[in-house]
Amino acid sequence: MSNIIIYLPNEPLGKQGGMEKATHQLACLLRDSGHNVSLLCQQKNRLNVPYRPPVPLIFIPQKLNKKEKRNFINDLIRQKQTKLIIDQTEGGIIGKYGIFKNRKQIQSNKIKFVAVQHSSQYTYLKYYRFIKKKHFENSFSGRLKNFIYNNIYLNIKRLRACILQKKLFRDLTLNYDRIITLSSGGIEEFQKIYSKTPSCKLTSIPNVIPDLAQNIPPCQKECRCLFVGRLDNAAKGIDRLLRIWKIFEEKFPGWHLDIVGNGQDAGMLKKMAHKLNLKNISFEGFQEPEPYYARSSLFCLTSTFEGFGLVLAEAMQHGCVPLAFDSYPAARDIILPGKTGELIQPFNEQEYANKLISLAANPDDLGILAENAREHIKAFSPSKISVKWNVLIQNL
Repeated sequence: MSNIIIYLPNEPLGKQGGMEKATHQLACLLRDSGHNVSLLCQQKNRLNVPYRPPVPLIFIPQKLNKKEKRNFINDLIRQKQTKLIIDQTEGGIIGKYGIFKNRKQIQSNKIKFVAVQHSSQYTYLKYYRFIKKKHFENSFSGRLKNFIYNNIYLNIKRLRACILQKKLFRDLTLNYDRIITLSSGGIEEFQKIYSKTPSCKLTSIPNVIPDLAQNIPPCQKECRCLFVGRLDNAAKGIDRLLRIWKIFEEKFPGWHLDIVGNGQDAGMLKKMAHKLNLKNISFEGFQEPEPYYARSSLFCLTSTFEGFGLVLAEAMQHGCVPLAFDSYPAARDIILPGKTGELIQPFNEQEYANKLISLAANPDDLGILAENAREHIKAFSPSKISVKWNVLIQNL
């Protein structure tokens, strides 16, 4: 048994996003494994709704300056006899942008620090220009702006981003005892950015997928596709999904697409759906996704990059067959192509539409994939993931 603090800047209310939900579930997992766990946050959740923490929740007072925050955490470590701090923010505790600049400012020599990498930074940098590109007006000056911005300015920005990311990974290597990636491919990607990180410091532990309640009866599947996530085109690529749905809807007018979530691009996406004359689509806003998973047959993820893709695993757990672009490592851990879902070459929208059409046209095959998905996702159950975390804690 260990005394553990899990740090995330805002309350880990699951409706905010995958990292928040993963943090809440990790707290439950370690608590149920017999550890004394506390959550450490700086502010309330972004949705300003009540959050019921599964373990004691401690707030760093907002009025404190940087030095006072360091003193607050050092006192907390002593009071709780903390043996381990799990940083869910890649350097939010220690580093250039952290509360502590380096380990020397931490008054306990016995405490260990683990950083969890919740995003595929290598993939982000790989597709940086793709994510950040802009389209100016179709005039001579607009085309000139396109060329200068997308081919010169973004190349410089990407180079700077690569340098900063390498420095961040260097600091993580120096200041943290272990760095957790959410997939085995994440370890290789980390070392591609900062090759001096010793392999012994890198460990792969996926997010946990809690077991479904036994008393929930199975729901009848409908002719529905589903997207769940933040409406942010740069990361999630929902505009791609709308174009894909335009192709699919013409073949299967009886199917419906639910988009669950909200975000900065919600208004633009609704206008785009109207412009494309999409008929069988609804924007549901922030909702608990479980009822949508339960009734939907297909789950559509069109992200440019993810750290894990928690929504993929949750959908599979409910027998909702997933499709995603093969653009980040964890997608290959979650989806076994042709067995539990489909992976599509990044970012081939026509291929994606063809796969979607093929699945919808073959309900018997879809049923087999759904059963395979339910079975495969047991690899991420609490009983399996708790073993990995407990081994890590013992080795520290």
